[in-house]
Amino acid sequence: METELTLGDIYEEISERMAQARTKALMGEREEALGLFHGASLDYMRFREVLKDYPGYHALEHAFLVTLGALGSEQESDVEAKEHTLNAPPVIKSRRKTRKAA
Repeated sequence: METELTLGDIYEEISERMAQARTKALMGEREEALGLFHGASLDYMRFREVLKDYPGYHALEHAFLVTLGALGSEQESDVEAKEHTLNAPPVIKSRRKTRKAA
């Protein structure tokens, strides 16, 4: 027996997965966050036209954009940190010998 999903069920599922993705991202579990967000964003894009008539659509759209921005900025900061370490000049240590006071 196949159960039919209502528009509210679809909305709640997408909203819940986006919230979980944001939570995982904040906890440092980036890969899980990206997986959750990817699935939620596919459903969001798939049902976006239908969801536009749902009362909470603007909140869902905002959650989508915030989550996308958070994961995107996190990815950019990771890339910037890697580039910074690759482009940083090497640390040069002084090899002068110090004299001990007699």
